[in-house]
Amino acid sequence: MFQSPVGMRSGPTSVQAAAQAGLPHAEVPGDLRARVERVLADEPIHPDPGVKWSRTTDESDSRFGLGRFLWPHRYRLAVAFLLVAAETVALQLGPVLTQIGVDDGILAGDRSVLVLAAVAYVALLAVAAGAGAIRTAFTGRLGERLMERLRVRTFEHMQRQQMDFYTTERAGVLLTRMTSDIEALSVLFNEGIVNFAVQGLTLVVITVLLFNYDPLLALITLAAAVPPTLASSMWFRRRAAADYRNVRDRIGDLLGNLQESLAGIRVIAAHDRRDANVAEHRRVVNRHRDANLRASRANSLYGPGSEAIGIATQAVLLAVGGAMTASGRITVGELAAYLLFLTAFFAPVQALVQLYNSYQQGGAAIAKLRELFGTEPTVTDRPGAEVLGEVRGEIVLDGVCFSYRDGQRVLHDVSLHVSPGETIALVGETGAGKSTVARLIAR
Repeated sequence: MFQSPVGMRSGPTSVQAAAQAGLPHAEVPGDLRARVERVLADEPIHPDPGVKWSRTTDESDSRFGLGRFLWPHRYRLAVAFLLVAAETVALQLGPVLTQIGVDDGILAGDRSVLVLAAVAYVALLAVAAGAGAIRTAFTGRLGERLMERLRVRTFEHMQRQQMDFYTTERAGVLLTRMTSDIEALSVLFNEGIVNFAVQGLTLVVITVLLFNYDPLLALITLAAAVPPTLASSMWFRRRAAADYRNVRDRIGDLLGNLQESLAGIRVIAAHDRRDANVAEHRRVVNRHRDANLRASRANSLYGPGSEAIGIATQAVLLAVGGAMTASGRITVGELAAYLLFLTAFFAPVQALVQLYNSYQQGGAAIAKLRELFGTEPTVTDRPGAEVLGEVRGEIVLDGVCFSYRDGQRVLHDVSLHVSPGETIALVGETGAGKSTVARLIAR
């Protein structure tokens, strides 16, 4: 059979006749096959995810990014942002009603105005709660659909790769792309993007209302709050971007080490390498811990720093606003509304700190997925290649020669015939070409 150092042992198996008769997996017991068919029959009919298994270079995408990912769903996102606007406006009208209740109700001695302002405040809270509930449900469903398509797309891209891709890439790192990285994107969408719109719109609405009450007081307030907040945010952005990229790398190392240890547990036990593997895993875990600690240090400085800026700004506003109230420039109710607006102004800033953490993790995940999607298959289909139909399972090699890049032949005039359902064994010394034959057949 072989004119090479590779030998072959073959013989018919119990499944060969059934396989030739067109019964795949004939070794599976009939009762088990029947149960599997019943499970498949009960499965819901899912829409076609649009998976393509051909290997063409134009299906790789090194430009993958958040904007390109979300663009096909821009109309649904527009609906979500309309709900965000309704929720934000309803919440930020509360201090206006407080000012009316204080000036025209309490100080004027008109209880009816106070009651009306309180009822309107409750109604606005109900509107905000309703819009928030609808928005959360809507974006939650949209987010799950997006993640479903991204998971299918990632799996599809991995399936199109050739065998050499899986030789160089660690299985644990690829598992990270399918699990941890996509989960980081899910958190970014469900808890980041929409909430970022909520908090950003809140800042805009509050700023407009502050200038509507008193432009001078608004300028003093923003002059005290914006410069230190902007400076600390720019520092945090530079620090966090590098830290979270390092965290994503360490997660990949951790899962890769775990996968390799579990896959080779029998070899590890046979060579009594348990202690060495535990020590290596401890080093990987420690690097993962150190990366997370470094990322958390920046957050621990930025969060309390933003709170301190907010408290200092409130003190400035209280001093300046109190003097303006005493001079009659603004009313007591307007000062109360100003203080409420300022509190609401810094609440989004604090929320944006946490959202920026999600953004950094999601941005690092996008970079990793972009790198994966930019990997092109080393062997591609020709234009117009025919789709392989049903196969019989027969393998024929007829006078095959093969060499790697260095030009040195590994296989010399190899011939082989394997019938459907037949089991064979390739036997030979190291370097005879057994693995090469197996890889050529798989390719």
